[in-house]
Amino acid sequence: MYYNFTPGYVGIKIKATPSIATSISIIRKNNPVSMGEIKAAIEANEYVLTCLYTSHPGIRRIRKCFDELVKACNDVEIYEHDRLTSRELLTDLIESHRQTEREVRDQVDAEVAAEGGEDE
Repeated sequence: MYYNFTPGYVGIKIKATPSIATSISIIRKNNPVSMGEIKAAIEANEYVLTCLYTSHPGIRRIRKCFDELVKACNDVEIYEHDRLTSRELLTDLIESHRQTEREVRDQVDAEVAAEGGEDE
């Protein structure tokens, strides 16, 4: 088994591919796993790339890989918590992560300002 998919993860599967070599090349740009493991995952309809639901870089990497695979005419599916979902979820997660980062940064800035500003 290529990935042990557990709750809290987002992942992609390749349902059909016109060129397994091209698909492997795209996946390896986003995940440095052996070609044999990727090929086995594709053939077994297992996840070829996963990340934690809360991983901003991971979600961006999955969306990028998904887009490249679709552009290469692959039939690709996205799963959230082992349920089929859409690319829109990835975009929403990325925006949610960005919003959280902004809120944390603003809160830290407000706390620094309340404590008398930055040291000079």
